[in-house]
Formats: sequence, C-alpha cells, structure tokens
Amino acid sequence: MNKVFIECDELIYEYKINKQDIIKQLEAIKIEKDRDFIITYENDFRFTLAGEMSKNNTSIILTNIIKADDFKEMDNSDLFQREQGDCG
Repeated sequence: MNKVFIECDELIYEYKINKQDIIKQLEAIKIEKDRDFIITYENDFRFTLAGEMSKNNTSIILTNIIKADDFKEMDNSDLFQREQGDCG
C-alpha cells in the first residue's frame, strides 16, 4: 500500500469531497515509479485527481484536483440520423 501525501487540501474542502475516499483510492492504485498520473475520483466523475509518484516509489503525491465545468445533457439523435442518411 502506498503512502498518500495531499498538497491540495484546500481544494478538497472547497469542492466538499471526501478526503478519506481519495486517500483509499490513491493507496490502491498502481503507478510506475517517477510517473505522473491523472485519474477520475471514483465517487464523482466531475473531479479529476492529478499528481505524481515519488522518486523512491513509496508514496503518491496528490498535487491538484480539477473540477469539470458544468455540462448540459443534450439529445444528439438528429446528428446520428443525418450521418446514417449520408452513408446510404
């Protein structure tokens, strides 16, 4: 299990996400040594976790949390129908 260090505590509080859930998720992931990572927060796809694996491969450092902009669900079925018509 990896040791997790969080350098962006203020974002956890600002976005009201669960710090313990983040720590559990990061402890469980497998990242190669000296690599950066970007993954989705498992409880809400609108949050992306970004960070790096330490040089000695024993700890994960969470450096940023990126919140997706609001999105609007749209019905694009008309585009699909036009594409099918163009092919036939």
